[in-house]
Amino acid sequence: MRPRGHWSGILHTFGFRGRKRVADGGAQKALLVLLLACSGVNAQPETTSYFFPYVLDSPDTVLSLPYAELREISGLSTTAQAGVLCAVSDERGEAFFLDATSGAILRRVFFREKGDFEGVEVIGHRLYVVRSNGQVYEIEHWQRRKPRILCHETFLTKTEDVEGLGYDARRNALLLACKGIPDSAHERRVYAFDLYHKQLLDTPIYRIAPREVNLWVPYEEVEKQNFFSPSGIAVHPQSGDVYVLSTSLKRLVVLDYATGDIRYVTRLDRKTMPQPEGIAFAPDGTMFVASEGKKGDGVILRFSPLSLPEKE
Repeated sequence: MRPRGHWSGILHTFGFRGRKRVADGGAQKALLVLLLACSGVNAQPETTSYFFPYVLDSPDTVLSLPYAELREISGLSTTAQAGVLCAVSDERGEAFFLDATSGAILRRVFFREKGDFEGVEVIGHRLYVVRSNGQVYEIEHWQRRKPRILCHETFLTKTEDVEGLGYDARRNALLLACKGIPDSAHERRVYAFDLYHKQLLDTPIYRIAPREVNLWVPYEEVEKQNFFSPSGIAVHPQSGDVYVLSTSLKRLVVLDYATGDIRYVTRLDRKTMPQPEGIAFAPDGTMFVASEGKKGDGVILRFSPLSLPEKE
């Protein structure tokens, strides 16, 4: 069931405000369908029984990171070692291994002095870090005192603005989520970086239409009129669904792995996650979300998965 004011709220999203512009709910809906049809977006989300296994307004723990280097935490990864996470921050080429319980820094891996680093993934004895201009850094044998550091160039640039990095085990690839132009309604794209050939595939594997996201969860009156722009991405280890964060609009979008269709969209709490920038999953489905601290420390939130309800 759609909330009261659903259609008027969505039309407000498209710039139609007030009764003088649109006479009634029926006219609103007809106009919206016409607008979306012309823009190539599905007229309305399908009604599904999708089970979203997390309560986002009630994290198990909120881990504060009292380090200046992680105040602008921008990427997050789980590791093969239970209870250990890996994070990067915006402006310094350094990966931080963290105790997932206390937040203590267990190890630092330095690989570059400066840069705009937006995501990290730990895969075996390699670390991968993505820069906003599309460069993918590979840090091999990161446990050693002097690891081997490679920089893989891609065709992406600062214009695409890569903001999220995730590991796709099925494809043996890294997923690079591009923010694009935040105030534009153009599609947001996710590319795959083939880890065998160490190159970016030409065609996006996922495309997200910001207007379709707004159709699922319309703007609230108090929200800024931003468009969905990816800031983090991760593949769920059990369902295979692709989770994509947006810090500009405070949304979480769940995509079907095979088709890329939107399966679920939810609003993120601004107080709990003032600037969500990273997302990662443990093998048991535990979800971790990293958020920059606008007025304080960076934080990592932990969410245990709910059990699938039994069918009656």
